[in-house]
Amino acid sequence: MKQKINFVASGIAAAALIASLGLVGCSTTAGVETTGKMTWDGQGARSLEKQVVFNNSGLKGDIQIVDVKSAMAGDVMRAQATLRSRDRDTLPFQYRFEWYDAGGFEINSGAGSWKPLILYGREAKTVQGVAPDPRAREFKLKIREPD
Repeated sequence: MKQKINFVASGIAAAALIASLGLVGCSTTAGVETTGKMTWDGQGARSLEKQVVFNNSGLKGDIQIVDVKSAMAGDVMRAQATLRSRDRDTLPFQYRFEWYDAGGFEINSGAGSWKPLILYGREAKTVQGVAPDPRAREFKLKIREPD
């Protein structure tokens, strides 16, 4: 009976170790999220509501979102953001765009891959994305540290 209890305890310890290693592995959470949502006023004029959220305090000190824009290319939404390094060192990042319809539902969930981006000391670069579907009315630009 004692042997059975030790086996269960060691199994629980192994499960806890595996779970903790899973938390330390690859980062899938974006450190910075920039959201752009198209809206129209009563006269049909288009505007872009913008929001930047920093989920990683280290990235907040390293990168600045200088500008966020969107435009329609025919019936497809395009997005553009200008990023600037706040650091003197070379900073590697990854980014991707996610697209949402007017109801806030993600279009082509998980289809966009993370793209590499390197910012050199105090450098600014512009990244762009094109919606995969004409239903897109909102986007998120996600930025994270490389895996």
